Amino acid sequence: MRQVTSQHDVQPDRVGPFTIARALPNEAVQFVGPIMLLDHMPPRDIAPGEIPDPDGSFAHPHRGIATFTYVLEGALTHADSTGGHGTITAGGVQWMKAGNGIVHDEMISADLRKQGGRLHSFQFWINLPARNKAEPAEYMPVPAEDLPVVPLPGGRAHLKVLLGGYDGTASPIPTFANEFIWHVRIEPMGSAHVTLPDGLPVAGFLPGQGGIVSGTQVAAQRTFVLGKDGSQIEITNPGAEPLDLLLFGGAPINEPVAMRGPFVMNTEAELTEGFREFRAGKFGRITYPSETA
Repeated sequence: MRQVTSQHDVQPDRVGPFTIARALPNEAVQFVGPIMLLDHMPPRDIAPGEIPDPDGSFAHPHRGIATFTYVLEGALTHADSTGGHGTITAGGVQWMKAGNGIVHDEMISADLRKQGGRLHSFQFWINLPARNKAEPAEYMPVPAEDLPVVPLPGGRAHLKVLLGGYDGTASPIPTFANEFIWHVRIEPMGSAHVTLPDGLPVAGFLPGQGGIVSGTQVAAQRTFVLGKDGSQIEITNPGAEPLDLLLFGGAPINEPVAMRGPFVMNTEAELTEGFREFRAGKFGRITYPSETA
């Protein structure tokens, strides 16, 4: 069994009007393979009319990474400067390869803003190899029904493949460094074994309640890092509610990293050029579809 080698508490931060929990990076871990950021928006009840209609003030650029959003409850709408647009609802994901530059806006869906409801989501940032940083931007929304769900042995748990593959199944979203993100759910008092990719760094996050990972107690709202030895982990849910756990990782990208805000490149010169092109309008502008209002 792979063992837990370290645990790390989340740090509170703000994204727009919301308080979020930053699970990665932390004081000890900057990257897990190519994955460099994980923000958790804990469940929040939104009253009808509480969130104003989008006015473009939250729109922002990216270059050199992919963003990946997973919605557990509620709905989010995306619009970007390439014309990409989509709304994902509970259980769905959206992926955006920023590539050589994009401006995007991620908004509470119109129905959720008007009718109220609960929002619960996660966002990852994934570094791209240099060759992919130079490619045109792309956007892909994937509804819940198009993501594989694999029952785990014992009948008390399943694994949902958000990104990458597991046991012969695969998410439809492209990958560039063997990156993967899995959502494991274990029923109360249940346990499950999960087989891990050989030789890849792996970490996990428990968003809602604590559990036992390969014999180590991990509290809720903690990121944990796994060691290199072993091909499986055992996850046990000692609680009376289902346990949710995100597992993620991938192959390290052995290239220099230069980062400034939402741009992640290989050199400072590339960062300077990226911001120059953004300010010159080369990333384009968002045309907001009427249904976002």
